[in-house]
Amino acid sequence: MYLTVARQLLVMALIVIISFFFSRKNKFGQSASQYLSRLLLYVINPCMIVSAFDADFSGEKLKSLGLAIGVSFVFHFVMIAIATILFAFRRNVSQDQEAARDCLSKIGIVFTNSGFIGIPLINGVFGPGGVFYLMGYILVFNVLLWVWGEWLMTGSIRPLKIILNPNVLACAAGLALFCAPFRLPYVVAEPLKMIGACNGAVSMILLGLLFASFDAASKGKAYVKPLARDVLMRLVVCPLILLCATLFAMRNFSSVSEIQLIMNVLFIAAACPVGMSVSSFAVVFKKDADYASLLVAVSSAACVLTIPLLVALLEALV
Repeated sequence: MYLTVARQLLVMALIVIISFFFSRKNKFGQSASQYLSRLLLYVINPCMIVSAFDADFSGEKLKSLGLAIGVSFVFHFVMIAIATILFAFRRNVSQDQEAARDCLSKIGIVFTNSGFIGIPLINGVFGPGGVFYLMGYILVFNVLLWVWGEWLMTGSIRPLKIILNPNVLACAAGLALFCAPFRLPYVVAEPLKMIGACNGAVSMILLGLLFASFDAASKGKAYVKPLARDVLMRLVVCPLILLCATLFAMRNFSSVSEIQLIMNVLFIAAACPVGMSVSSFAVVFKKDADYASLLVAVSSAACVLTIPLLVALLEALV
């Protein structure tokens, strides 16, 4: 399986490279990246999520989805604990900028790019069946991002933000559709499927655009140490710790028919690079946006090597 994962990542990387050079040549700016981000968040991703749930109801699959959601909570709580312990001795940092960067680091370590990179990767490797279980991870991701993540940024929590998140709404609508005694008519299902299929290409185009518009030359030296620490934690330390939980679940929930698929999907989602949400939070809450963008960019480039190696390790231990 790791060869399939590596091949899919290389395909995605090629799209990023094409987008990077095209964006550099045409000097696309922030307006273009904002448009693609909103298109993905409000249109493409919700369409793909609903389309993934447009399947015949199965009590066994519903039970398996519940397991995926439960394991996803465990994964996120473990990563939150890791990030909290890592920065426990840095409470009295010398500058406000460093304190803000620490908050972004925590969010970057915990919340992966399970949407923009995870969805096309899982879809390319496992197909719609894998995306179905990935929705459990994305649902937990969005709930905890707007609970713990926003609490880190502001010291407060806004429940309405969680309820009205487009991906959470799409998961709720998709789950209701899955439990309904009917399928969507072709004239509705096909547009959703076609729009959702754009996720992979548009996500990689957006990533290439972000790489092309980023310039960290002026602050590069100050970012080296925290960047190396955060990328190492996100791509190596957290996945290796979660590997133990993955193996435990595979061996103790063997009665679940698709446990291998579920755990492979969740493990890959947890091994993805830093989520673009860290960049969004940096902009919205006026933190260090340059560092957040660099963290997303470097971890996204490095994951082409780390994810296949981690999947190979998982296969060797199963």
